[in-house]
Amino acid sequence: MGDAPHTPLRQIRVAAGLSIKEVERRTGINRGRLSIIERGVPPTPEEAAKILAALREPTIDAAAS
Repeated sequence: MGDAPHTPLRQIRVAAGLSIKEVERRTGINRGRLSIIERGVPPTPEEAAKILAALREPTIDAAAS
């Protein structure tokens, strides 16, 4: 699993300091589905909106600063 391609979504998630498990918690989208989306399968409009909202939500470290 460590050899997943660095798609833009994955790069953004990693740069935000979020694990896929945390994105799953924030979105309610199963980790397996998130992984598939990160590998390039387009999300549904609803999934895209949830993922975008999750990435915009501040992390605990950022909120504490």
